[in-house]
Amino acid sequence: MFKAMLLGLSLTLFFPLEILAREGKRPATVLLITARQLEDAWKPFAEWKTQHGKSTKIITIDEIDEQLQAESIQEKIRLCVRQHITQEGSKWVILGGDCQRDGNGLVPGGHTTVHRQEPNGIPTDIVYLSETNWDADGDGVYGEWKDDRQAIRYPDGTIGLGRIPVRTADDVAAFTDKVIAYESRYPTSDFARTMVYTCTDTPAYPKVRNSWDGYLSKAWKAGTVRRFFSAETPWDKPGDPGSYDLSPANLVSLINEGSTGKLHIHGHGHLPAWVLEGERFTAQHVAQLKNDSAYPLITTVSCNTGEFDSPQDPSIVEQMIRRRKGGSVAVVAPVRTGKAHFHSPSDFRFMVTQGKLDGTTQTMTRYWSNGLGDELTTGESMMKAKAQMATDAENSPGYHLCVCELNLLGDPTLDMRSQPPTTPTLQGLNSFTAGPQMVQINTGAPNSKVCFWQEDKLYSIVDTDDTGIAQAQVNLAPGSLSIAIFGKSLNSVQKTIEVQPSGDA
Repeated sequence: MFKAMLLGLSLTLFFPLEILAREGKRPATVLLITARQLEDAWKPFAEWKTQHGKSTKIITIDEIDEQLQAESIQEKIRLCVRQHITQEGSKWVILGGDCQRDGNGLVPGGHTTVHRQEPNGIPTDIVYLSETNWDADGDGVYGEWKDDRQAIRYPDGTIGLGRIPVRTADDVAAFTDKVIAYESRYPTSDFARTMVYTCTDTPAYPKVRNSWDGYLSKAWKAGTVRRFFSAETPWDKPGDPGSYDLSPANLVSLINEGSTGKLHIHGHGHLPAWVLEGERFTAQHVAQLKNDSAYPLITTVSCNTGEFDSPQDPSIVEQMIRRRKGGSVAVVAPVRTGKAHFHSPSDFRFMVTQGKLDGTTQTMTRYWSNGLGDELTTGESMMKAKAQMATDAENSPGYHLCVCELNLLGDPTLDMRSQPPTTPTLQGLNSFTAGPQMVQINTGAPNSKVCFWQEDKLYSIVDTDDTGIAQAQVNLAPGSLSIAIFGKSLNSVQKTIEVQPSGDA
């Protein structure tokens, strides 16, 4: 790790000097923006990602604010992000901290988008990916569907974006541990293949059924579904539909038993709770979650459950993200009310009678289909879903609101695990001698990747062949060598090996 200058910014870089010397300057695959007080806490996360093929750069809000010239901190952040996308080749952007309203907090939310249905405005993080500032008429009011449409650019689906709404160094450490577990100790059972839809809202049953039957089941043929509705569950007593309650206790049991890797929560809610059958799922229930290493990905339409900018902290989704050794590593949720958006009011009738998807449910269905069908990461899937909604948003202020208010809270670089992972091997490697040499590793994982890492000395990523063998020409220095094997549908394996001084050293 060392400091470098880019556009006047002091940046913490997590890639070694050898590559910088050889290639000039290695672009950051992941740009992680955080507050100065959390910078050190994020370094283990950044190092883990770098060692697993996603070289990560940390930049603080203070550095951005001090060095870039613009009318607001949000605009400075946008300019910084665009610089990294266009010139550094960044593929993912992580907003590594919580925020407060009006551009305050650890990592400020994007420009507040004004909408008549949301008089307090919406913090719109997707503005940070935009080539334009969303203020076409220059009045200082951003994202007005009518007046600013010439300056509104929705995500194009090529860059993954997510906010990890943490507040403390302990939050960061707990989340980092969960990400490492997700990427290295993910269950090898049918956990990955199982999707559970919950629903407490009877008029929504048809569209929730259609989300799977009409769309996701066709994109993700390896998946299986279970419906946990108020009136129907797989666990009902014979002849007594709905006898197994959709209660907080039973939802806790579902998550703790580690049987479902994908969960959609459909029904009412508010900032601190999901409203289930007559009871609220709150912080006291999150505290009961002990699903270490079996973290489901979650989507929810419930109002305000993803409100990361509220003076009242945390929201129920933030509770799930911050829970140590429990909860989730990525949740898609509305930052405001999560309305059922349609182009025509008459479409509501078709939602109830025929299962027509509203904009919110359609976005989340596309998120699952993109990630599980096309094997995209969480952030890529969400931004592609927003790109797929762009035409609707350009023609409807309601859909514009929909695209702005749904966010991925969690790590945007995660494989969505369309199938159970396998675990590669690292056998027969006990020590090396320093110096230039060809290293060969048999991983047992065809078409995976291997990273060789010696901090400040070596950083090399190579592909394995069809038999799982990787070869790399490396120049090893005395000390420790870290080797990591990773890839899609793999639990990563990492090993540290001693490098002995050469005999003529």
